[in-house]
Amino acid sequence: MTPSRVLVQLDCDPQPSVFDAIVAVDAGADVLLRHGGVTPDIVVGLVHGAMFTRGGADLASTAIFVGGSDVAAAEAVYRRVRSTFFGGCRVSVMLDPAGANTTAAAAVVACGRHLPLADAAAARQLRAVVLGGTGPVGQRVARLLARAGVAVGVASRAVARAAEVCGRIAAAPGRIGVQRGVGGDREAGRGGRLCEDAMAEILARAIGVAHDAGVA
Repeated sequence: MTPSRVLVQLDCDPQPSVFDAIVAVDAGADVLLRHGGVTPDIVVGLVHGAMFTRGGADLASTAIFVGGSDVAAAEAVYRRVRSTFFGGCRVSVMLDPAGANTTAAAAVVACGRHLPLADAAAARQLRAVVLGGTGPVGQRVARLLARAGVAVGVASRAVARAAEVCGRIAAAPGRIGVQRGVGGDREAGRGGRLCEDAMAEILARAIGVAHDAGVA
């Protein structure tokens, strides 16, 4: 008998994403177990429940999805999930806070059709700016471009948030590119100059949000 396909949804927000849940059902999950407000401190018990109820090949029918609107919080939960596995006792796990990984990956693939991102030497000569770069998708786009070697500017309505994102990306393992920050406001015009220097501009701001402040 083929075991049911079970997806364990670990969401860092208080209420698990309805969007993610519907996508999971449409993708073929037979059973969806939804958990909200998940933090690294409570991950182990949830993961053990997914790991120890099945054995052998049946574990392939269990998977964990880590989501939420906070990229950093979701990454921390994802790392705790991965560290809980041992030997062959593990299940599939996917990290995609607010659809950031899938959407950002698609955006960078689109950039690669016009820019030489696959050529490390050429990529290091490129400059890009991510508008709305402090949201889940924008952060992921900036990180992927930086890892390819591109010098990336992060634009935001709040320069402090953009600077924080730049700092996290600069410290991320495997970062190759140079992450740069430029603070300013609309009157100073530094945001416009950053865009003028860019070979690529990616708009990642939330729907209905006007971008009229500074960049970092």
